[in-house]
Amino acid sequence: MRSILKKILITTGVFFLVNVFLLLSLRHFHPVTNKNEPEPPLDRPINPKFRPLITSTLSPPILSKLPKIDVILPVVVFGCNRPHALQTHIEALLRIRKNPELHPIIVSLDCHHDATVQAAKNFGNKIKTIIELPDLGPIHVPSQFSHMAGYYKIARHYNYSINYVLNTLNYEAIIITEDDLEVSPDFLDYFQTLYPLLLYDKTLWCISAWNDNGIDKRIARESSLLHRTDFFPGLGWLLKKTIWNEIKANWPAGFWDDWMRLPEQRHDRACIRPEISRTAISPDGKQGVSQGQHYDRYLRKIVKNNDPIDWTAIDISYLLKDRYDPVFQAQIDACPIITISDLGHLKNEMKCAQLRYKNKKEFVTIADTLEIMNDLKSNVPRTAYRGVVQCRYGQTTIFVTPNQQPWKGYE
Repeated sequence: MRSILKKILITTGVFFLVNVFLLLSLRHFHPVTNKNEPEPPLDRPINPKFRPLITSTLSPPILSKLPKIDVILPVVVFGCNRPHALQTHIEALLRIRKNPELHPIIVSLDCHHDATVQAAKNFGNKIKTIIELPDLGPIHVPSQFSHMAGYYKIARHYNYSINYVLNTLNYEAIIITEDDLEVSPDFLDYFQTLYPLLLYDKTLWCISAWNDNGIDKRIARESSLLHRTDFFPGLGWLLKKTIWNEIKANWPAGFWDDWMRLPEQRHDRACIRPEISRTAISPDGKQGVSQGQHYDRYLRKIVKNNDPIDWTAIDISYLLKDRYDPVFQAQIDACPIITISDLGHLKNEMKCAQLRYKNKKEFVTIADTLEIMNDLKSNVPRTAYRGVVQCRYGQTTIFVTPNQQPWKGYE
């Protein structure tokens, strides 16, 4: 009898110890993740420029930031036959560059323009390398676009040099600029800080320095405020190698930027853009292939940030889609719906308002009234996110909002 009781006690004790061990193990268990993919933080951020209007019981109250990643981000400067523009642009980059190792400058030149090539060579070892586009043979331009041959040359130039830098020089990502762009003092820090977003959030596919509607009277003076946008902005942007290798096989013969805006490339992914642009178009931009399209009416009025920003002190994780979207929608829902005729009677205490549109014609009418860009590409208005374009009108934030609620897409 004693022997049986002894066995029962031993078995019970072992069972108890095993359960205690399992409970302690589960307490510290973390799901296995792909070692090549970073694990996003789980908490909801607090950002003074993007205050949540709703709360979540699923997120712990402790704040953590996306980690800083010191990845090498070369700046690839595209140029052709504007030596003064190229020289001015590189000088600006050198003035703001803090670490040549993190931001080597690569100059990529088409046209075989002697003065422009020499302007690049004059910088010596301050730039890493000069790519001169080799002879790739005659370029085919459809007859109906014969007057736009420059756009086909640019597309071929981008195709060759982006692929060369990412897959031959073997960088993980690049900052793409053009010789007619002015850059803000925090231009490089901006991209260095935002790079981790592309790793954590697969619903993003680029970071841009540009705000298409960034004219003085239509922006909030909040230098660290950032937004998600479904519209590919370009004009100073960050591209990851994985995205390039995904799209390069179908790279177009011409009009590469509009091709990037097609749903076949975007796949419902967004870009990050600033409230205040980190780039501006220099007067040289009026002399480019586009022959100054939109320059006098919009582009020359774009405000470039000149405030010093310590990006290392700013939490950017509010831009992750699962955090951004509910706050973005709640901000819009909290605003009254007005009409165009109400714009002349807005009171200073009205912090925000919605102007609703149900089709392209109505959007264009609203955009023209607000003096923001009125064109759409692949049905997406410039700067739009989930169909919504936002800007300032006096002291009021205006959300130009589609009638389609809840949002179901641009088609």
